[in-house]
Amino acid sequence: MDSLRNFDYIIVGGGTAGVTLASKLKRALQDSRILVLERGTDQFTDQRIESPELTAQLVTSSFIAHHATTPQPHLEGRSLPNMAGNVLSGSSAVNYGAWLRGHRADYDRWSAMVDDPRWSYEGLLPYFKQIETHFDESGDAAVHGFKGPMPTQSAQLRGYPLTGVMHEAYNQAGFADCEDINSGDAIGLGYLPENFCRGYRWPSAAVYDLKGVSVVAESAVKRILLDRVDREGLRATGVELLDGSQYTASREVILSCGSYKTPQVLMLSGIGPAEELKKHGISMQVESPDVGKNLFDHMMLHQAWKLTDSARDAAGAVGHPKFPSYPAQASSIPYEWVATGTVPSGELQAALERDHPDDASIKHGDHPHLTQHRAHYLMLPMYVSLNLSGNHEIPIDGTHISTGSCIYHPTSRGTITLKSADPDDSSVVDPNYYATEVDRCIMRHAMRMAMRTTETPALEDIIQCETPPQGYPVLSSKSTDAELDSRVAHTALSFNHPCGTAAMGRVVDTELRVKGVKGLRVVDASVFPSPISATTQSTVYAVAEKAADMIAAHFVKTA
Repeated sequence: MDSLRNFDYIIVGGGTAGVTLASKLKRALQDSRILVLERGTDQFTDQRIESPELTAQLVTSSFIAHHATTPQPHLEGRSLPNMAGNVLSGSSAVNYGAWLRGHRADYDRWSAMVDDPRWSYEGLLPYFKQIETHFDESGDAAVHGFKGPMPTQSAQLRGYPLTGVMHEAYNQAGFADCEDINSGDAIGLGYLPENFCRGYRWPSAAVYDLKGVSVVAESAVKRILLDRVDREGLRATGVELLDGSQYTASREVILSCGSYKTPQVLMLSGIGPAEELKKHGISMQVESPDVGKNLFDHMMLHQAWKLTDSARDAAGAVGHPKFPSYPAQASSIPYEWVATGTVPSGELQAALERDHPDDASIKHGDHPHLTQHRAHYLMLPMYVSLNLSGNHEIPIDGTHISTGSCIYHPTSRGTITLKSADPDDSSVVDPNYYATEVDRCIMRHAMRMAMRTTETPALEDIIQCETPPQGYPVLSSKSTDAELDSRVAHTALSFNHPCGTAAMGRVVDTELRVKGVKGLRVVDASVFPSPISATTQSTVYAVAEKAADMIAAHFVKTA
């Protein structure tokens, strides 16, 4: 029939991973017929996407899909806004450009969890290198690439009025300089690497060549077509769109819809937890109890600091008419430093024991949080005030700067479930934020370190005080746990890094093949088995590049 079209590979989702995968797969298997189906538009060259300084305008645009959470019981019952890209290139077209890899221990933990060294730091390092053109030609060639498709730059090139004193303050608070935050040992204070470069954002479709790849935008998938084949069992043979049209795949269907949509498509296709499918009248094809489980996300809390009159008059923050605005600054977000740190093992062990009182491994110090040296939290100082949740809105008038404190390694886990069997309905997003004592321990420590930084001699003539939400006390590094938790409950937000909902070792194997179905893979952040101490962008690229090699090698082996 007219709506039936035949391809070798169908990639559902033209986001960061999907575009990368399609491009690399086409280069590896030049005769292959590849289709990318993207739910959003293909207008990734829109000025609001290309220009980093217009990033704030994207929030209300059609380029972002909104996934509000269920009321979060540990955050005053608030429903938090969560966002994802809804355009060809996905979230790489709408994010804030941070280009971070995380710590080697993060990926070595992946390798141990799935019992496959290919997912260790050393196993992924070649892909991190081949993606990038590292901004520093004299950088360490053992950890960086210099001929990749993705241009990068260091925020160091910008320079702000408060650059020097901020550096001094973090040093005084105990953060040692980290010359290369992407060296694999990402602990300390360093300049932020980013892929906002030469005044432009570089989304995946602007970087990876899609020549020869068929791309159909504004095409939402209803379900995966599954057939039972003699001796093979269940096989993915194509997809059906919301309008009823179908496309077939002779080799593989690959889901790259992201951590919210990928589990939804799996469940709507009959692959998922039996009870969830039964609840919505969906015929079960494969019982996969972990689909939609294991959701984790980075949660961030922002605090605003009122500048002294002298710091304000020195144009220390965005909003002051004399705040520097030469091109390197105007074309990027007003931050430059990134600080990462570890929580003392004694504090973490006490928190783990409260969460898991019967776990003997914790008492013996065998938990990964205790045995691996890693960055547990992030601090991001910004030369701008932020309009936060609740009653905490501060005008951007040059009077305030802010700090974001983020839990890099949460132990809270949430779920993605179905609202209904209607594929046009959004999924039910419940990240279960701040549910564990470990998460509270990490966030409290991060907040205290952020406040300790503002209390250093370097900033005594710069910061006057914290500006809290109306009705809440001013916090300091000596504030009680209850005071910190209360602030978190009132103002914390998502950092928009959802992962884990089709996790490796649970839903997919280490080749990213969906267990129980032939010819079906998942390639996006939903396969991450555990959190990483980084923004997720560069890791998604690395996973997609690695997946392309795996898929091409499989075809060559079986052809």
